[in-house]
Amino acid sequence: MKRIISLAMVLALLCACIPALADDGEAVNPYSMGPGSTLLVSLTHNCTHTGIMLPEVFSPYQTTYLLTVGYNVTRPRFTPTAADPNAVITVNGQVVRSGQDSNYLTLPEDNKPQVAEIVVTNGSASTTYTIFMQRRPDERRTRVSAGYINNIYLDGNTWMIDADLVSVKYSGEDYTSGNLSTFSNGSVDHYRYAVNPNCILYYGTKQDCHRSVNLVDFMNNYQNYGSNLYTIVYIRDQIVAVVPYGADY
Repeated sequence: MKRIISLAMVLALLCACIPALADDGEAVNPYSMGPGSTLLVSLTHNCTHTGIMLPEVFSPYQTTYLLTVGYNVTRPRFTPTAADPNAVITVNGQVVRSGQDSNYLTLPEDNKPQVAEIVVTNGSASTTYTIFMQRRPDERRTRVSAGYINNIYLDGNTWMIDADLVSVKYSGEDYTSGNLSTFSNGSVDHYRYAVNPNCILYYGTKQDCHRSVNLVDFMNNYQNYGSNLYTIVYIRDQIVAVVPYGADY
């Protein structure tokens, strides 16, 4: 009986290793990068400013990742691209076209880890990519960002600024070696921060700033000087200062 069971197991393993056949009778390997593949050629996320994914470099053959994001991020999403455009991709059960954004995924306020499962199916074969997601702890230090102001609005009794943050690169490590900066913006994002009641607000240009009387005054003027790109200073989750972006800040 033991020999019969062993032979049956060997036959099952051999059958599992036989590649599927295409309609024309040719063998199809779902783990290749061609027709019939169940692999992704790329996988990106929308948390470009705060997201840290490990391993850092995506590999089609690495199917488990850890993505940590800033404490203020609540709705990450992914853009998976399949090796075979005929493959079907789902993100947590929702079908996503290859190369297109998934629906937003929700990270709960209690910061518990969440799991995103991206399944690539081709015929009877499939590959599952698992991404464990979690917010990083609240940072209490003062931080400086730069971004385009998309909107200023009232949420209940709290004024909010919706900003599309940009990536800033400085030419030197300190002011003496050169504090000139350039910025890039790969995609449109929406980061929302509460405005501190005592926030300092300036509009205009870096060379010619005007102190706002109040937030309404800032709203009426912040787009009137050629750009809505501003430097934003915030402590924890509240904005405490907004000034026009300048290349030598």
